[in-house]
Amino acid sequence: MKRFAKISLYVGIALVALIVGAAVVLMSMDFNQYKPQIAAEVKKATGRDMAIEGDLRLNLLTFNPGLAVAGVRFANAPWGSRPDMAVIKRFEVKVAILPLLNKTLDVERVVIEGADILVERNAQGQGNYEFLGAEKPAAPATSPDPGKPESGGTSLPTLAVREVTIKDSRLTYKDAKAAQPLVLALSSLSVDAVPGQPMRLDLKGAYNDAPFTVKGTMGDLAQLLQPSKPWPVKITAEAGGASVTVDGSVANPTAASGIDIALAVEGKDLSQMSKLAGTPVPPLGPYSLKTKVTGSMDKVIELRDLSARMGDSALAGKAAMQLKDRPTVSATLTSEQINLADFTKGGDVGGKAGGAPAPAGGTPGAASQAGGGKRLFSDEPLPVEALKAADANIDLTVKKLVADKVAAQNIHAVVALRNGDLTVSPVEADVAKGRLNGLVQLKASQATPTLDIKLSGKKIDIGNLLTDMGITDLLYGVVSTDLDVAGRGKSVHELMAGLNGKTNVVMGEGRMKSNAIDAYVGGAATVLTQAVFGKKSEYTVINCFVSQFDIKNGLATSKAMVFDTEYAQITGAGTVNLGTEQIKYTVDSKPKSVTVNTAVPVQIGGTLTEPTYRLDPLATAAKVGGLVGTVLFPPAAVVGLGELGVSDKNPCMKQGTGAQPQQPAPSGPAGAIESLGKDVKEQLDKGLKGLFGK
Repeated sequence: MKRFAKISLYVGIALVALIVGAAVVLMSMDFNQYKPQIAAEVKKATGRDMAIEGDLRLNLLTFNPGLAVAGVRFANAPWGSRPDMAVIKRFEVKVAILPLLNKTLDVERVVIEGADILVERNAQGQGNYEFLGAEKPAAPATSPDPGKPESGGTSLPTLAVREVTIKDSRLTYKDAKAAQPLVLALSSLSVDAVPGQPMRLDLKGAYNDAPFTVKGTMGDLAQLLQPSKPWPVKITAEAGGASVTVDGSVANPTAASGIDIALAVEGKDLSQMSKLAGTPVPPLGPYSLKTKVTGSMDKVIELRDLSARMGDSALAGKAAMQLKDRPTVSATLTSEQINLADFTKGGDVGGKAGGAPAPAGGTPGAASQAGGGKRLFSDEPLPVEALKAADANIDLTVKKLVADKVAAQNIHAVVALRNGDLTVSPVEADVAKGRLNGLVQLKASQATPTLDIKLSGKKIDIGNLLTDMGITDLLYGVVSTDLDVAGRGKSVHELMAGLNGKTNVVMGEGRMKSNAIDAYVGGAATVLTQAVFGKKSEYTVINCFVSQFDIKNGLATSKAMVFDTEYAQITGAGTVNLGTEQIKYTVDSKPKSVTVNTAVPVQIGGTLTEPTYRLDPLATAAKVGGLVGTVLFPPAAVVGLGELGVSDKNPCMKQGTGAQPQQPAPSGPAGAIESLGKDVKEQLDKGLKGLFGK
């Protein structure tokens, strides 16, 4: 027995000596000597060089061993924009050994300081994260049966990370095809994830030099990876002048299913988002968004109790998004008021929005033609590819819509988008005491898009409309209009060049300021003004206005244009080529009184953006001494005038039936020509000088 005790004592002493000796050896061991072997293994696996410029320390004499390394560099791809793909000033990790007995990998602490990581793609689409030079492991002799577990296989241990700290680190993404890199800088990131307790997050950083902060709590990390109950989320973030709140839970975070979250976003000025967006954002706001997000990413995400506001404009309703397979959006939205100014104010972002000002005499927004002129209809390809990205079905009702001072009420539109084909039907609105309705269809699923527009406006009060626009005492009357056109093309210019259809405008009785043409047209119109208004009063009575164009293969031909006043009747005839944008149109006036004798036809030429006007004085001789002819309106115009309440006694209705209204007898050719005299010459000279700017 004593002998056994002695042996046990010697063995114990030997074990202690062995442990102490091992500890002394480990404590005195310089692990830096293994740097070359570590670098060699990394190059074997990746084909890239790795260097550890600082100390490599390994603490093994504890139940919580740790590794610390400083000055790590990992080489970039040979074609990369800089020598190193990653540089880490300090990396430290500490784990607990005993939890491994329970198949738990317990990471007590992870610290990363001064990390600078670059992820980039070259012009050929190759990424620096593709390790092309790595030695590939040999393939196994036999492929395992996917239906059977590998022999000796065990499940992965449960992961527990108690503390993560990242300081002064940066992640940069560069794409040779992108205008600028994306940079995520982390000033500080602190994550506390004690097992069984809520995970706490505190993050401060910047994205593209725009600072942001994120704070909040989430569920247990173990529940994140292996959820058995809804995982709570409560996060607040500040970025780009916006405040974001997320509060709710996710049943299965890894699958993004069972989402039940309240989302709120608000801010004062969207332009503060410019750095985050990587492009100038107009100064719109204040803005807000509140909704309840429910559903699953692999099925349907619903936005319930949706409430959005931009300035004085508000929108409410519900929406649903199906993201799997082909994305589909459906929504039912209502609004008390939408003011388009809330979405367009401050549009001159960076001095570029809106384009350069139009030259004198030109049309704003006109595009340059190959020949150096200006074109109204752009040759730029229609941005129809975006229509093919998703499907949509949106039902929108707006009580009041304000666009550049013009207000429309009771708007209702249903938008359907299927495989690139966009249909807006119906489109309904009350405008200036009248009613507008129709449909718009753009089919972009085919190689060459087609456009079909049918719009009808009934009994629109022009005086009310102009008053809304801030133009008062100019024109009063009620108008009905129809537009039915269709075309095909890859640009607006191609669409207009191949357009087919018709337009109709009918106006009933009204009145117009007598000097309106002078004020708004001037130049050659001075002579025309006397024929129309006769210098008798401030306002001239309008009997009717009728305009009808038939459009075939881009050529709009005037079938009827009559502007009938108490003093004269103006008629027009000609064409407008929507492809070349050339105008060939003549406006002729027929005085109803011999005291109004200075009527001269006006020939309108040039283009839609740069029209020209030319008086035709030679035509006066043919007109003087003859009765004013009668213009027969097309049947549709007669019906339209009737719908506007124009009485049978109106001269326009008599012309529509072919009746000959009585005209004052002329004084004879000689007297009429003599009466023109000096007045016509002066007016013609004045008009021509106005045309040529002399």
